[in-house]
Amino acid sequence: MRDLMIDIETLGTEPGSVVLSIGAVTFDAETEEFGEEFYAAIDPQSAVDVGLTIDVSTLKWWMDQSEDARKAAFSGDRLIGWAIGAFGDYVRRVDASRVWAKPPSFDLVLLESAFRACRIPIPWHYKTPRDCRTLFELTNATQPDIGTAHNALDDAKSQALGVIDAYRILATRQGA
Repeated sequence: MRDLMIDIETLGTEPGSVVLSIGAVTFDAETEEFGEEFYAAIDPQSAVDVGLTIDVSTLKWWMDQSEDARKAAFSGDRLIGWAIGAFGDYVRRVDASRVWAKPPSFDLVLLESAFRACRIPIPWHYKTPRDCRTLFELTNATQPDIGTAHNALDDAKSQALGVIDAYRILATRQGA
């Protein structure tokens, strides 16, 4: 698959914040095929133990989210080192030429901080990140809601469907 969608849930909005969960799915925006998924729910204490931080306002924000979202976000039992390592292995294995996030300046930047905190190499090339929000704005594509909002894997799947919709719109415009 040429595309990889990544979404994370966190306890902050700045690089160096605790990552609670990582969701990802491979897909091909042009053929509309979906492939391998990745999901890891992380023990927040293990993230704090490697130097990542918690923002109180983000913690308060989580209290206003659905019970299902909170349960998914705060039930992590994977150590951050294991989760980041397994995710890095997944990214290298799927070898996507386009790595999508909404936006990469959040998800990918915070993940890169977690990779550094765990002393694990960042698995994507600096030329591969793509921004869903920009694509959605340029095409007026819609992102459907799948599953539970603020569940990293469900959000990744929703965003991937939005990218597929945007590619359909672009193909229609080219054919007109």
